[in-house]
Amino acid sequence: MLDYEKSKEELIAELVALRQRLKDVELSFCTIGSVEYKRSKEDADFYLTILDEAPALIWRAAKDAKCDWFNATWLAFTGRQLSQEIGDGWAEGVHPEDFDRCLAIYLEAFHARKFFQMEYRLRRHDGEYRWILDIGCPFKDAKGEFAGYIGYVYDITDRKVNEQFRLEVERIVRHDIKAPLASLHTLAKTVFEDGIDEDIRLLVPGILRAVQHVISLVDSTEKVAMLELGKYRPHSKWFSIKNCIHDAVVCLSPIADMKQIYIETNFDDFVKVNDRCFGEEILVQDMVTNILKNALEASPRGKSVTITCICSDVDLHILVHNHGAIPESIRNNFFDKYITFGKPFGTGLGTYSAKLIAEAHGGQISFSTSEEDGTTVFISLPIPEQDAARLAPR
Repeated sequence: MLDYEKSKEELIAELVALRQRLKDVELSFCTIGSVEYKRSKEDADFYLTILDEAPALIWRAAKDAKCDWFNATWLAFTGRQLSQEIGDGWAEGVHPEDFDRCLAIYLEAFHARKFFQMEYRLRRHDGEYRWILDIGCPFKDAKGEFAGYIGYVYDITDRKVNEQFRLEVERIVRHDIKAPLASLHTLAKTVFEDGIDEDIRLLVPGILRAVQHVISLVDSTEKVAMLELGKYRPHSKWFSIKNCIHDAVVCLSPIADMKQIYIETNFDDFVKVNDRCFGEEILVQDMVTNILKNALEASPRGKSVTITCICSDVDLHILVHNHGAIPESIRNNFFDKYITFGKPFGTGLGTYSAKLIAEAHGGQISFSTSEEDGTTVFISLPIPEQDAARLAPR
């Protein structure tokens, strides 16, 4: 089994076996003769050379809780000399945000002489902080007396990043699913309460679009994950931006109705260009829906929200305006992850997701805001150069 596939339990078992091995080595040397044994102990803990080239980072601490040995693997990882690490020197490589927590765990376990494990970031030789799992066990000397601790350390950065990444993707996807589900709920409730008639039949296309949107969101989990890493290239094609905006408006109509907000859409005179957008439709749909939803939530009750499409020679611009102002405290990082204000259930993922999508399409997203003029979010999506001339107005 590869090291990165091992569980915490397997790593702990390895450390227990390592501790027993040390004990066996100590006992075996006791049988050699007291003079030879003492000399070898005084010259160096030569038995530790067995562990020097082990693939894991290994440390040892004496009875005073100060580290007195690190194996070659640890030193290669940190890029420091043994003289720099011994004592408390190793702590210089611990991330400042993790230091106090780690020190508390270590000292509590040491004084109780019990097993411990902790995760923290340790600076590698190239300056990068890596997440590590540090497992420590007390060990005894040949006389059976407490002699200190032996630690087994494993780089878990990839595992940590993958776990965190999966959680982030799941949160973004769940966030994006909320709006179409709200629309489905409202439409389904209307059907059950009023029965099927001609007016209800007109809603069926909207229901189908909303259902398809939810399905596409579930299927797009991998896309969102790759967007986060900056490794996803949208599968772009031409589609109707008008239909995209219309679907977003229909999807979010329950929120608009609840706040008595009128959603106005404006397209400039260049119909051919305005009706077409080049990108991955489901991602652009998510982006527009997220920004419109944010505008509706931020808009004062009874006011309007306006969506405007304008074309330049090389870009399609989507402007979403509402009469609310972005609080000053979040203006500098409005599009960052988890930035939200005044929303009991807000996650700060909608605007962040929109930014990822816009940039993945080679576009940009920004905003202007003031108490007098409200807030306008500007989205620009490039028109491929080879198609700009063909779609330009005549």
